[in-house]
Amino acid sequence: MQTRYLKIYEFIIAIILTSCGGGGDDSPTEPEIFIPTASELSLPANDEVCLTGVSVNDSQATVAFSWQAATNVDSYNVEVKNLTSGQVNTFASATEATNITLNKGEPYSWQVISTSSSTTETAESAIWKFYLAGDGVVNYAPFMAEALVPAVGTTVTATSSKVTLSWQGADVDNDIKNYEVFFGTATPPTTSLGVTTDTFLEVDVTANTIYYWRVKTTDEEANCSISEIFEFKVN
Repeated sequence: MQTRYLKIYEFIIAIILTSCGGGGDDSPTEPEIFIPTASELSLPANDEVCLTGVSVNDSQATVAFSWQAATNVDSYNVEVKNLTSGQVNTFASATEATNITLNKGEPYSWQVISTSSSTTETAESAIWKFYLAGDGVVNYAPFMAEALVPAVGTTVTATSSKVTLSWQGADVDNDIKNYEVFFGTATPPTTSLGVTTDTFLEVDVTANTIYYWRVKTTDEEANCSISEIFEFKVN
């Protein structure tokens, strides 16, 4: 009799274990993460030279920025850089347009960064430039020169202990007069390599050394701009 009850007990336990054992993996699935995509910029147009915006006072104007909608985006960050001072300001926007007040008579670059609350990954648009006209300005300062070769942050092999620096200048009045290159192993570089009308210059270098350089651009009206600091390493 005891054996019979024992078997009945074991049968009941087996049923309970079977019913509680689960019919598959019921663990919650990880939510799918959608990475934001980059926006296509609309306004201000790239290399716009006659942008006036809406005047606020003698020194400032409000500029309308707009771009195409990106996917998987909760909000956007608009980064506007003053190309004269190098100052960067970021403006958040929940839509594909925003108005930003800027100083007149200055060159700027801008880009849009797409963000999502579900991930830390972002997507960056192209970078566009424009010049916000000042009241009564008839001649504009050049844009800051941009490094071409060596690319910023790269490691290069010197040929006969020499490296050629090359850059690109731009001016809305098309009246660039010359360039002055500053070069050295300290940052910011302060040693002038002289003035040139070319957009390239050969420099002497030493292996296993990091170099810094920047370019001052001057136009026919003595307006000037100084580029960001570029760097490269010689192996």
